[in-house]
This record gives sequence, C-alpha cells and structure tokens, in this order.
Amino acid sequence: MKTSRRKLEELLWLTGLHRPVRSLYRLTAGRQVAASRDAVKKFYAGLVPSGSLVFDIGANVGSMSAIFRSLSSHVVALEPNADCVRHIQLSYLGEGIEVIQAVAGPRNGLATLIVSDERDDVSSLSEDWVESIKTEHEEYSSLWSRRIAVPMLTLDTLIDRYGMPYFIKIDVEGFEESVLTGLSTQPQLVSFEFNAAFLPAAMRCLDLEVFSPDSRFNFAMGDPTHFELGSWCERREIAEILSRMRHQDRHGDIFVTDGSHD
Repeated sequence: MKTSRRKLEELLWLTGLHRPVRSLYRLTAGRQVAASRDAVKKFYAGLVPSGSLVFDIGANVGSMSAIFRSLSSHVVALEPNADCVRHIQLSYLGEGIEVIQAVAGPRNGLATLIVSDERDDVSSLSEDWVESIKTEHEEYSSLWSRRIAVPMLTLDTLIDRYGMPYFIKIDVEGFEESVLTGLSTQPQLVSFEFNAAFLPAAMRCLDLEVFSPDSRFNFAMGDPTHFELGSWCERREIAEILSRMRHQDRHGDIFVTDGSHD
C-alpha cells in the first residue's frame, strides 16, 4: 500500500498535478485531517513566535514541519527514512522546509535504524523501544522488517550550522534520551515524545543536565492541542504525575521551557 502511494506521488509530481490533488484532498476527505491540523497549529501558535528557528527531529512525512512553517518559522527537519524524506520533498517543495536525511544522537557518525516498511511512523533506533511495543501489541511482532545504516548528527552540530533554535521538537520512537545527550545548551523550548509503555526512558530525560534547575515542564497527549496541566510545573512534580500513569501504549509529548512560558 505504501509503495503504491509513493509511486502515485512520484507520478503526480512529475506531471505537475501533485499540488492540485493535495488541495482537492484537503477540501474533501481531508477535512477532518485539516480540522485536527488547525487545532495543533493553534496550540503551537501560542508557544512558538513567528519567525523562529525550529528543529523538527524525527520529521516522518513532514506534517509537523508544515505546521511550523505555516507559523512563519524557519524549519530544519531531520528524518532518516529515505522514503519519508522523498515524501517531504514532493509535498513541500519550495515551502521553506530544509530536510536532512539523518538522525540526531549523542555523537556524529552512523547509527542503525530498525525500519518498518508497513508503518514508517514506528521505525526506531531503540531496540528496547521496539521490544516494548511488541509486548504491548502481539500483532506488531513482524512489523519491523529490516535494518539500515543512517548518518547521525548531534543537536550541537545542527546548532553550529544553523544557530540556536527557539524550539526543538523530538519524536524519535524511544531514542529521545540519546538525542538530548547530544545537546549541551538548553533552548527556550523543547518537546520530546514519551510512551507510557516505555516510561523509564522519559523519566531519565527529565534528569538530563541540559535542563536547568529553573526549567518548567508540562505535557500533552496524542497530537498536542492543549496541555494536560493548567500551569507549568517543576521537574519533581511532572515526574510524580507521569509515574502514576498507567503503563500502556499511550503517547504524548513532554514540553520543557527555560522559564519564558511561565
């Protein structure tokens, strides 16, 4: 199914019909998707000032990159899956999203990506995360089909090249701790995905030295449209709240601010 979809995208792009077809989709079957997208956009519009530099780490097919770009942000997207990178290039050609085919991690070099050809949103660099999700879903046991070597860059390397971003969004299926290990200076806003079935990894992220003692935390479930907490809280408080969450396959994003969003 995915291979057929990508071939159709290539054909539409080559014939110049990709943009009209995408617009038609948004007006018809894509209305519900557009409504959800608008809610997520409204959420981020209250967090990320217009014109900010944003790093989208784990961009997948570029949906979040497009939202950040629509807020007049300069977006640098990292995505290791060549199939997803091609999708971004075809879908958002000329729309101000710079995509790099690589992963972020604790060092510059190479890493091994465990690829799902059926669901590209669950490809991961974390063996432990993959095994945890398999435990939650027996039907996922054969979902990951191959391994590939991919380039790896630290967030510090990206900052050296592009400057300090206002916001770094990290969604890398269990590899978030390793990504944050490659960051030595805290930006004004960071988010990283967590899964309640793989909670210890998120808890370790909270304790990383890159987050200053003055940092404040909040979280959102699913595609973020609102915060679960009415106000930003300290590290100890959010750790206690997350520790009481049922250990099942529910995901969300933890947001960390340097204090400017209090």
